[in-house]
Amino acid sequence: MENNIDLTLADRLQELREAKSHLEEAMKETTAMIEEVEQELVTAMVTAELDSFKRNGHTYSLRVETFASAKAERKEELFEALRNNNAGDLVQEQVNANSLRAFVKELKANNDDEIPSWIADYINVYDKTKIAVRKSN
Repeated sequence: MENNIDLTLADRLQELREAKSHLEEAMKETTAMIEEVEQELVTAMVTAELDSFKRNGHTYSLRVETFASAKAERKEELFEALRNNNAGDLVQEQVNANSLRAFVKELKANNDDEIPSWIADYINVYDKTKIAVRKSN
């Protein structure tokens, strides 16, 4: 043990981080394969003019999902149109968590490590001690 620290904990942390990285990569690959096979099955079902079928205790059915997103350059106009057409409750103001975190960090750095009173009542702030690991040469 170095400085009374069980260094096997560092080894275990590194093993777990590497395992997580491999699992995340495997998840991305599996998700891509699922998407590809799903599209192939959709094509096969449409070609066979099947809305659904059963196989091995599962029912497979075609389902059309609609996705919509605001055009970035027309977002404010969309919000106004929604408000003017009884759909204003769809409009939500949001603050990106990472941006708020960086902003609060900057505020603290410029204010003797204190949160200014004008914002303190509106946010929850906590610190978490973590281990930074980088590869050595």
